[in-house]
Amino acid sequence: MLPKYILSLDGGGSHLLIQLSVLACLEEDTGTSAYDLFDMVAGSSSGGLITCLILGRAMSATEIIQKILQEKLLEKMMTEHWINRLFNKLQIYPKYQGVFKRMLLQKELENLRLSSLNKRIFIPSFNLNRDQLEVFTNESRPNFLLSEIADACTAAPSYYPPVQMEDGEWRIDGGIGMNNPGLSAYLHAKQYWNNSEIKVLSIGSGWRSFAVNGTKACGYGGVQWSAKGIASLILREKMMTNASLTKEMLGNRVLYINHYLHKYHMPDNMDSANNKILQQKALDIGKQWYVDQRQQIQQWMHP
Repeated sequence: MLPKYILSLDGGGSHLLIQLSVLACLEEDTGTSAYDLFDMVAGSSSGGLITCLILGRAMSATEIIQKILQEKLLEKMMTEHWINRLFNKLQIYPKYQGVFKRMLLQKELENLRLSSLNKRIFIPSFNLNRDQLEVFTNESRPNFLLSEIADACTAAPSYYPPVQMEDGEWRIDGGIGMNNPGLSAYLHAKQYWNNSEIKVLSIGSGWRSFAVNGTKACGYGGVQWSAKGIASLILREKMMTNASLTKEMLGNRVLYINHYLHKYHMPDNMDSANNKILQQKALDIGKQWYVDQRQQIQQWMHP
């Protein structure tokens, strides 16, 4: 019996171009699109957006990259709130206006629903009404619109407002609880493919660095730690722990591709979508990751 292949995509804002670049290299190497390569796609936050485009539109990573570069997909989604532009660094509203993201996703995914998918999907979000993490799968809410799922799973707090979906409940980015969905997707897949070997290719969007002067930090309060990105540091450490646990449990069945961004002189900020130089840099980083781990990827696919 042939193995079942899962693609897992971490969250990471506009650094999703790194992940797409890795996938585009894999597509070129195999002559097969990401849609045809994998039996299930799991994605958190921006990884969830890629997931919806791959599974909903049967798009290749190469096609998504072209849509981002030529049709300015990310720039249109990241339209800054006018009040924040007025007060500059004093961010008193979500950084971006959710209405433009919603309209764009409705245009891209139209009336596609979970029930229309021919392959398995796994996307986490956080349900504010129920105060719990929620995962969208093929069976969970089959009538939900893919555009709403993509909208909700990318509603990162402070960047976008929460999203009210068809059932009237409010949701935000699931990355706050599951930004590396590989292991959870694997366990979910075991319900359907219990007699098959299941393999996971998990791709991150780059680790952020947090060098802090300990002497200065002795005087930090909540505002200073927030400015230093303490929430992102906590998220990174949770993800690293989860990646280690996944490797410990799955062994050679999982391959996780992720590296520190500072090695490539890539800014840590997650909203560099309007900078063409950084977009190209992200694509170049993805190509380098693929070259560096090409042999491992081939062994993972064909041991």
